[in-house]
Amino acid sequence: MCMEGHGGAPFSYAETRPYEVAGSLSELQGPEHGVVVLPLELAWGGRTEFDLDDDYDRSAVYKIVLEEGGAEHQRQLINGRLLVEHWDEILPARPVRALWERRFPQLRHAA
Repeated sequence: MCMEGHGGAPFSYAETRPYEVAGSLSELQGPEHGVVVLPLELAWGGRTEFDLDDDYDRSAVYKIVLEEGGAEHQRQLINGRLLVEHWDEILPARPVRALWERRFPQLRHAA
């Protein structure tokens, strides 16, 4: 849903909501392989299990955690090395992508 912002510029909820960004990539100590089970507060859309060894599943779970999770979810569920390695496949919402790339410029160059 799009709404009119100041000056008539459209904006969406994704552009106005607050997002959390980890303090460092090294604190992202999530698993590198296997199945990740998301807590219900993140997986409210239904599916809760994602296989990190599957490209689609890994991208999907990282997108969900980046967009919906807080710093603690990020630390537990995202692996910093995998995030950098697969950043160009994850495709989070534009505001989320911009925040993470601003905090971690190496993500922009990871592709």
